[in-house]
Amino acid sequence: MATIAFNDSSDPPPSYDVSVSKDSIRSKQSVFSFIQSKHKASVLSLIHQIVSSPGFGVASVAPIIKSCAAALPAAKFSKLLQKRNIENHTALYWAIVNNRREALLEFVKFIPKFSRACSADLRLACMAANDHDSFMLLHLGDNDVDSKDRSLRRMLGCPLDDIQVREGDTLNVGSNIFFVHFVFRMFQKRLRTARKLEVEFVAQGRIWMLRFGMNMLTGDWFVELGISRDSSAVRPNAVLDIQANKLSPGSDIMQPLHLYMRTSHILLPGGVCKHYMTGPDTTPAVSWQLSDWPMHANTAYVDCNGTLTAELTMTIKPRYPRRG
Repeated sequence: MATIAFNDSSDPPPSYDVSVSKDSIRSKQSVFSFIQSKHKASVLSLIHQIVSSPGFGVASVAPIIKSCAAALPAAKFSKLLQKRNIENHTALYWAIVNNRREALLEFVKFIPKFSRACSADLRLACMAANDHDSFMLLHLGDNDVDSKDRSLRRMLGCPLDDIQVREGDTLNVGSNIFFVHFVFRMFQKRLRTARKLEVEFVAQGRIWMLRFGMNMLTGDWFVELGISRDSSAVRPNAVLDIQANKLSPGSDIMQPLHLYMRTSHILLPGGVCKHYMTGPDTTPAVSWQLSDWPMHANTAYVDCNGTLTAELTMTIKPRYPRRG
């Protein structure tokens, strides 16, 4: 059988240089970045028009925003919407302030979770527009407090609380009034578990806080009212009525619990505030002391489903009453 001799002296196969130069890679990346930056600039220009132009057609808002979202990667579009790139505020801020409801509802579809900076900007927008509905819709309550309560409610299978704000008519020169209706679900169970229950709402261009809690030193229960760090100082007169669900002992009527707050103090913004000095005429919060009824199994102020209903009537007084 014939054999085939291996020719060791034959020339090796030609080699091919398949390496790509770093300059070539950088060039392609630069072109891609340039295209994206052009898209980003065009998208931002359209968003600016949507949130600022009075004559922008409502019917065209959703299609244009969807086109903008398609022009950029999802993460970049979400980041663009949450960046303060329009007059030092986010696009969502201007959608709230300028009452572009359709745009706001479309924008949030492309944001899985608000950044802390964006949430802070939206809280400012809700104060500027006095927009409690958007505040509740976007779940803009304090992140630290709200996230813990949200987690607890999820574990308990507890629905959202209901908070409704109604502005009142001017009672007299220099004062005004508003009303807040609260429905706290699973009130006792949440309070017993977390030792506090706190909510925020928007009224009169401020973010207000209502908190039920326990003094850990004395064991006394309390409810207190305050305002957020970015709110302006205010002199409030408030009455909190907690609805009764059972007859009072020896009575044939259900008597609500009236908690009165009559004060001449100025309520200061919460947290650290450099613009105000605390003193005898100022306070960071207004508190009402409660008895131990939040722990009572048969308290009159919680219904059979564990719901507590309350009504806050707030009258805003002049910060500096007239003299003489």
